[in-house]
Amino acid sequence: MVQDPIIISGAGPVGLTAAEILTQQGIRVMVLEKSTEPSKEWRASTFHAGTMELLESTGLADELLCRGIVADKVQYRDRTTGLYAEFDYGLLKDETKYPFRLQLPQSTYVQMIHERLQQSDLAELRYGTEVTGLVQDEAGITVTVKTDEGLEKLRTPYLLGADGARSTIRKLLGLSFEGYTLEERFLLVGTPAAFDQYLPDISLVNYIADPQEFLFILKVPEAWRLLYPIPPSVTDEEALHDERIQNSLQRALQTTDRFPIIERMIYRVHQRVANRFYQGRAVLLGDAAHINSPMGGLGLNSGIHDAVDLGRRMVRIMWGQTDPEAELATYSQVRRKVAIDYVKSITEKNTSVLTEKDPERRIQLQRDYAEMAQDPIRARSWLLRSGMIASVREQGIGEHPESTTTRSQP
Repeated sequence: MVQDPIIISGAGPVGLTAAEILTQQGIRVMVLEKSTEPSKEWRASTFHAGTMELLESTGLADELLCRGIVADKVQYRDRTTGLYAEFDYGLLKDETKYPFRLQLPQSTYVQMIHERLQQSDLAELRYGTEVTGLVQDEAGITVTVKTDEGLEKLRTPYLLGADGARSTIRKLLGLSFEGYTLEERFLLVGTPAAFDQYLPDISLVNYIADPQEFLFILKVPEAWRLLYPIPPSVTDEEALHDERIQNSLQRALQTTDRFPIIERMIYRVHQRVANRFYQGRAVLLGDAAHINSPMGGLGLNSGIHDAVDLGRRMVRIMWGQTDPEAELATYSQVRRKVAIDYVKSITEKNTSVLTEKDPERRIQLQRDYAEMAQDPIRARSWLLRSGMIASVREQGIGEHPESTTTRSQP
């Protein structure tokens, strides 16, 4: 008897990563995506060292290296006083094959895996298919989907919900999404203009503090990207207006030049984590389970880590090598801890150092970062943590539940 495929809701980078891992291990999957085609939005653009290590066995790391830009330093700057801290990833050269941040839009990554899965006999990609309901029983889940042809019922032993921050799967399971949403939004702008011609000493990744309008500047193969906050009093339409964007670029780059705009996107900024990452045979991963500020480039990466962790567990479950409940409970416990103790902590600290309004507190935060960057031991520890190497080493990825229990003991 042929086993029904594992259904994955969401064909973003996290859902497709899970599909790639499962199919490489001989497990059938069906990926359901509400949109009619793979997303072309650039969105996230950083792949950290810890993520590259996890993707190495799939062959995706090598492909990413061929397409991305290596950023071996990250700078922290003040809009007025300039550079105050620079972290050199070269400090990790003895720790990892990937002592850098790889800069590449997530849309490129999505397209890479989409093309791989299209060639697999074990993967079925169904676009224009929206999950609207689910009913669980002891043997599996019946999933109701809506397509142009109407409603359809599908059967699966497990349902993986990688359907984003507004996750239908999470809502159908009745799981809470605890945390907060910032009143202000972030605007991401992309232009092929060379920012380093205006700010010659910037690195490929830069966090620029300003209590009125902080900046996040980075380079991807196609463009330079600028991220900055939108005041609550400004509407989305006003924020996206050409003249307002030009003014922000001119102020950031200290010029009167005008720039071609090839990307503009507004982010709603959340820090939320689901109260648990699974219920029965339905499991959450990526933004469906946790979402955070883009300050640190950790959202995409932590979602990929979820996919690798859960993928390894699902392989054991599907081959009857383990206790399914123990595996899913461990997945939920470990990945929730990482979302709170690592991702949330790093992004909130990054946001604080960029936005602090109290002058004395701002100077102290910048001094702390400067001292840390100048101390090789502390800087190395910071790089291991921000590069998501520490979370993998300390919490593990997809380890057997018994190993995780042993790891957590004193």
